[in-house]
Amino acid sequence: MTTFNKLFYNHAKYASQRPSYNPQLADYLIKYHLSIPGNVCDVVVDAATGSGIFARLISKHFKSVFATDVSAKMLSVATQSEDGGAPIQYIESGAESMPMISDSSVDMITVATGAHWFNPEKFLQEARRILKPNGTIAIFGISYGYFPDYPQCDKLIFELGFEKLGKYWDPGTHILDGLYSKYNTLMREQGFKDVYMGYHPHQAKLHVGPNGNLLDEPYVINTKLTWGSLLNYISTWSSIANYHLDHPNERNIAEVYVEKIMSAAGETDMDAPVRYDWGQSLVICRK
Repeated sequence: MTTFNKLFYNHAKYASQRPSYNPQLADYLIKYHLSIPGNVCDVVVDAATGSGIFARLISKHFKSVFATDVSAKMLSVATQSEDGGAPIQYIESGAESMPMISDSSVDMITVATGAHWFNPEKFLQEARRILKPNGTIAIFGISYGYFPDYPQCDKLIFELGFEKLGKYWDPGTHILDGLYSKYNTLMREQGFKDVYMGYHPHQAKLHVGPNGNLLDEPYVINTKLTWGSLLNYISTWSSIANYHLDHPNERNIAEVYVEKIMSAAGETDMDAPVRYDWGQSLVICRK
């Protein structure tokens, strides 16, 4: 069971504080998908939809949207928002088995910062079953970022994530730490076509390995932050909630580390903007 499926986790806070994805990303995926003659945009499945952030974004491009997640609590939050696209059918389901979806019926599968929760081999097998010929899989997400104006702060965000919170992350987080490069490898091994992996910024290459390409823009996410909104985002990490179950009397560790980062940057105003290069990647392929 992931932290998001547990009763103590603040699902509403997650939905309100998580950054949104770059609207350009949906356009990028549609362009990739429609570059094959005969491909259409009828049905999309957004797996591990969480609070439905990307399902709502991609719904503007499709006629029918299935948004699946194993967390009923997350889905209850997702259903409270609509964004003017196609109707979204929210379904409590894992991504490795979606029996409610027929064989060869789906044009695109998207997974927004969620594919690290899956059994990768089983997910790709199920994706192959439900996708139409030449259907698209798009796996993308965000990880630790970088401070271009304050490079001395980079080590602190990694120190928090790896050293302080390392054992409090749910199983599978190492796949996200590798920016989904595992899927880049598996897709090629399993015979998917036109596999492409892009990452941003250039520092993220360290986590990607071979067959990765530097994106010319941050297509996945380009949300602008203040120091306060950076704190709010870090506070949504599942590891923070798990950490404080073990340390209930400690001050919020997200606050402690954002203060450390701000001190290293010589900043004191929580409302001041801060440039933050989101570590991000995109892995796409066709059936």
